Amino acid sequence: MVSKKVRWVKSFLASTVSATLAIAALPSVADDAASVTDSEENTSQQDSASSDSSNDSVRRYQFPEFKTCPSQAVEPIRYQAGISNPHEPIRVYSDEASREGDMAYLSGNVRVSQDQQELTANRLIANNVDKSYRAEGDLLFTNQNFVVGADSLDYYSIKGSTEIQNTRYHLYSNNANGEADNIRVDNKQLLTLTDSDFSTCPDDQKSWVFESDEIIIDRESGWGKAYNSVVKVAGIPVFYLPYITFPVDDRRKTGLLPPSFSNSNRNGRDLSAPYYINLAPNYDLTLTPRYMTSRGSMLGSEFRYLTEQNSGELFFEYLPDDKAATDSNPENIPDQRWQYDVKHLTQFSDNWSSGIAARKVSDDAFFQDFGGSIQDSNQDILSQNLYVQYLSNEWLMRTEYQDWQLLNSPVERYTIAPRVKLTRFFEPNENDFEAKIHTELTRFDKDNAVTADRYHVEPSIGWSHETLYSFFRPELSFAYTQYEQTDTAGIEQTFDRSLPTLSVDTGLFFERTLNFEDGDITQTLEPRVFYLYTPFEDQQGIGIYDTSLPTFNFTQLFSRNRFSGIDRIGDANQVSGAITSRFLDEEGKEKASISIGRTVYLKDRKVTLLNMPVETNKQSGLLAEVNWRWTDNIEVKSAIEWDDQTNETQHGLVNLHYEPKTNHIVNLGHRYRKTTTRTQEEAELAFAWPIAQDWRLLGRYNQDLTENRTNDSFLGLEYESCCWAVRVVARRYINIQLDSQGGLVPNQPDEHSSGVYIQFVLKGVGSLRGSTTEFLEDSIYGYDDLLGK
Repeated sequence: MVSKKVRWVKSFLASTVSATLAIAALPSVADDAASVTDSEENTSQQDSASSDSSNDSVRRYQFPEFKTCPSQAVEPIRYQAGISNPHEPIRVYSDEASREGDMAYLSGNVRVSQDQQELTANRLIANNVDKSYRAEGDLLFTNQNFVVGADSLDYYSIKGSTEIQNTRYHLYSNNANGEADNIRVDNKQLLTLTDSDFSTCPDDQKSWVFESDEIIIDRESGWGKAYNSVVKVAGIPVFYLPYITFPVDDRRKTGLLPPSFSNSNRNGRDLSAPYYINLAPNYDLTLTPRYMTSRGSMLGSEFRYLTEQNSGELFFEYLPDDKAATDSNPENIPDQRWQYDVKHLTQFSDNWSSGIAARKVSDDAFFQDFGGSIQDSNQDILSQNLYVQYLSNEWLMRTEYQDWQLLNSPVERYTIAPRVKLTRFFEPNENDFEAKIHTELTRFDKDNAVTADRYHVEPSIGWSHETLYSFFRPELSFAYTQYEQTDTAGIEQTFDRSLPTLSVDTGLFFERTLNFEDGDITQTLEPRVFYLYTPFEDQQGIGIYDTSLPTFNFTQLFSRNRFSGIDRIGDANQVSGAITSRFLDEEGKEKASISIGRTVYLKDRKVTLLNMPVETNKQSGLLAEVNWRWTDNIEVKSAIEWDDQTNETQHGLVNLHYEPKTNHIVNLGHRYRKTTTRTQEEAELAFAWPIAQDWRLLGRYNQDLTENRTNDSFLGLEYESCCWAVRVVARRYINIQLDSQGGLVPNQPDEHSSGVYIQFVLKGVGSLRGSTTEFLEDSIYGYDDLLGK
């Protein structure tokens, strides 16, 4: 049996070690480390044979020495307690134990364990007077998440503090490891590391290391701070921070966020240093000072808020004095540049809500200068919208105000000031009839142009009959619209329009099973016919306020009005037909599909936009779509509109995505569109492909074949080891404004912007860069940025 002296030591340690196990676990250093609750003050008794057998397991302990970064968590042999139980009693074992007064001495394979964590040492000295103990000699603490080795550990129960000398630690989840001369935990659970370092690289491959004179971690606040920190790469200091704060859990805290840096021929050297302000748990503010050597100083701000009824984001950035805004600058940009973007939602109740979505910039060239891509620089319209809405199963009421800012356009759009919509829904009855009444009142306003008030009411009734193999949906509506228009001379005119519309939509579903060696495939055949009739009524006296003619596609085949908006209701006597065949695997996943369709016109279309000629063609172009993903390696998407009267393609696209392995990507694309004014044709190649161990080449090339110019191109190289990664991308893209057809807006230089971007990632810490991630994932379909993951 275990001696009485050993039992006394166990009894004493039971009241002190449990707290130390939680403190010594260094949960603030390891983000996912598990804390341990105090155990009951009881002991376990074990005979000497059992104690002897336990000594063998103690000898198996070793601090992990990883020579290469493992692909999965590598766990050294250590104590495993089986089922987790934080109230499990503390067990203490040693080869020898003795007592002198209030002092207890344990030596030889000392092991203190509870639940799934354990402390081992060569010696342990306990003082029953001040409730303290000291463990020393090959000290090792392990649990399910990390391991800590040290020369010695001192615990003071009365002070509630712990000191650990000359420590080493290793976190299993991401192989984070390092050393510290001293680790101290006080009674306020403040953790202080002195002369410490941190890395996720193995000891024999210290590609980078983060060194600090002092790190203080406060688990109560959820944040830590470090003093005199240096990032070293290959032993060379590359980044110095005299002071930095960082989170140790999910809570937010005011502090400096990672800065970003870039260099371009348009803005010069560009440095941003965002500062986050945690105003309250439900709202915060981020201020972003930005300096561009070719532009000057800019300040951006983003305010976010969330309450029980309200949520939103308010963004504003301002450049008070653009150094490039000289009297002779060809773009005639102003010296004060700004942008705002407001998003707000209020939910008054289950039915009532209101919202704001508004964005505006100071000038037409703002996105060209500060957007950073051809997509941003070619934003041509920004909207400002405010609405109040009531929605239920039976009613929709919406009042809205809407305005637009058109960039690089000589015209303006009408302001909607306001529009009031009211719709009454009648749910289907037992005979599958459904109906609704839609009403609308809109005021259109614009300087130096005809203004109008539009009143519109449209009741409709429909019937829907569906079976497993078919559907039949007739619908009849009647639209009455009145316009009160006032020209620039103040002369008022009133126009009335009354038009019924009848449509019949019907289709069938067929399917069969195809047997293949690797499984059965279900093939469907889905013919669909849509008949539409609307009589002609002359509408040329009505202005065009919010109506346009959309691109002809499969959606338009089955639309009840060929115009978007109600300033024009197209006359129609036509039949649209389409047939679709799909191939589905045993799980219902679509492997391939093909669709073909067109519209046959039984009568000329006389209603047009702005005195355009009558449309006399007897049928539309032939529409076809093919989607193919029979295997996981190849994906093809294609669409075409073919005019078989002139044997010409009106528009078409084909995109090929090849990915035989994850992140081995090649994309090929071609787009073509022909209009009455121009032909637009583009070709594109994008790729991301490993070229050697840890190396990957990526790039994109988009060429305008009509204008014979490169729209966007970049070439990049990535290197990734187990603990760090670097990406270098050289990019050149056209940074001019294009019209809606892809042509050059007049009086602009054919200018390209270019730059070199570097992204450096220290795994386990984050990245010190201005990120290229977003535009790479947008540019290369299927690309997943793995740096730092």
